[in-house]
Amino acid sequence: MFKFNFDIDENSKRECSNEKQDDINVSNQEFGCFYLNDLQNEDAEHGRNKFDSYTSDLVPNVYEGGFKTWECSHDLVAYLSSIVSNFQEMTTVIELGCGSGLPGLELNKHRRFHVDFQDFNREVVEQTGKQLKSEEENYNNRMFFGDWGDLVNVIPSKHYDIILTSETIYNIGNYRKLVQLFDHCLKAQGVIYLAAKIYYFGVQGGVRQFEEFINKTGLFNIRVVRVIDANVKREILAIKRSAC
Repeated sequence: MFKFNFDIDENSKRECSNEKQDDINVSNQEFGCFYLNDLQNEDAEHGRNKFDSYTSDLVPNVYEGGFKTWECSHDLVAYLSSIVSNFQEMTTVIELGCGSGLPGLELNKHRRFHVDFQDFNREVVEQTGKQLKSEEENYNNRMFFGDWGDLVNVIPSKHYDIILTSETIYNIGNYRKLVQLFDHCLKAQGVIYLAAKIYYFGVQGGVRQFEEFINKTGLFNIRVVRVIDANVKREILAIKRSAC
């Protein structure tokens, strides 16, 4: 069993870190945060054009498919709508790898939730922000962008009751950074809802591989809460901190 050393000074969370991660993929992606009310309308107009020349939905460490809405986002929206009344005192939410942000938007429309959004590319969260600004239900949401390995220095520590994420475990080389970010920003009694395909052909990741990885850390307990028995099999996982 191994555990990560995640002692991060809260006062330095907005400072950049030059420490190299030992993951398969190392990113030089810009990272940071802006508030929704600071987003100018024209900011979201030009962003997508930057990626028009790509012939793939995935260009590792450059573009991670954020402009496409994937199946598991719809799965997670349906699941959240069925359990939203259970959340009681849980109010702070972040969607990691949000893309079009459908799961986060599902909770954001309930005024008692404060929902933040994160994606690899700034241009993606700018587009998500444009959608938020067209809704009446927002609280000046925070919009984070950049590589997960850098965002532990930007996203608030132990702040979120609920973490949402979908279609983010296709690359096993990013598991360490994702779990590190889970540990960094989830409250002690918080919960993570992760929606994913059982297996991602061509990139080797999937639900069983992620379960194996996260169990080895000893940080979290993980269980399947919904199975989508479609042509491409999918599941939704609920992840909570381990008691030990």
